[in-house]
Amino acid sequence: MRDGKIVIDRGDVGFPGREISEAAPILKQRFGRVCLLINSGSGRSITPLVDAQNLASYIGKTGAHRDYTIDLVTSDLQSPLAKIASKYGNVLHLMGREEVAEAEEAKVFRDVGIMEDTFILGSGVLFHAIAEALYDKALPSKAHEYAREICLEAGKVVEKSLTSEFYEFVTRKLETRSLCFFGGLGSSYEVARMTAVRVSHIKRAIGDQVYVARESSTPAPRQGDLLIVISSSGETEIVSTWCKSFKRMGGQIAAVVGNADSTIASMADSVLEIPVKNEPGRPNRFYVYAEFALSPLPILLVESLEAKGFKLPEYILRWHQSVTA
Repeated sequence: MRDGKIVIDRGDVGFPGREISEAAPILKQRFGRVCLLINSGSGRSITPLVDAQNLASYIGKTGAHRDYTIDLVTSDLQSPLAKIASKYGNVLHLMGREEVAEAEEAKVFRDVGIMEDTFILGSGVLFHAIAEALYDKALPSKAHEYAREICLEAGKVVEKSLTSEFYEFVTRKLETRSLCFFGGLGSSYEVARMTAVRVSHIKRAIGDQVYVARESSTPAPRQGDLLIVISSSGETEIVSTWCKSFKRMGGQIAAVVGNADSTIASMADSVLEIPVKNEPGRPNRFYVYAEFALSPLPILLVESLEAKGFKLPEYILRWHQSVTA
């Protein structure tokens, strides 16, 4: 980010120390005041909770309250993480979907989403809007304005996507016995991984698997498998190479791109274009819109399977990304 604002992920190569308490003094020396920013709908996610407890303990021992803060976005203000953040920083209450009673049909989830979609997509909009406001050196109120703009446009993107040939093609492929792969680099990788986790719960229930390209456990594709790729430019060289290899092995490709005239789009069997005008260096809304565009995929797959007589247990739709998140 501009103006010396540094964002570091816990999993980044070169992150100092194995524990937050070890990293804290090093990060303070390198960058100045440190904020541990946590995004957890439940407020009980194991890894963030351990990190928050470690940093809180370090702050308590050193008395360095002005040098470190623990800030949280959550749906549960009574959660363990919320109690820690209230003491050592700030808590933002972001509502997720309300509890849904035992459902007989998957369609009840169409409006509210599954697997904490409401919270995760909402927090994605929030953080992106904040990033844009920081880029513009604007007042905090500008982030609220940007968030409203993004939500309105995202709704239009979803409506367009649901009636597209892309969704018909992907849903039809996913309900067949085949493997599904997701791929992307950078921010596109995060979109791919987020969608893959949700789709995998459904595919596993019918005996198939979902993989994310580039991960160590990813097997070689077979004829008839599906690759869903995300790329803003549609020209990402490595992703383009994946597509060429996938086609050569007899697989089919569905592409979510910002440019339908791109190299990746030309190799795809089906394309969903999300055109976004973006200046170089500015946070790109394409990735937020891609998250929203792909978010209905699991529930539409469930509906399609149910229409064919295959009923999935409702608890699958309640699953979070990971029980160890």
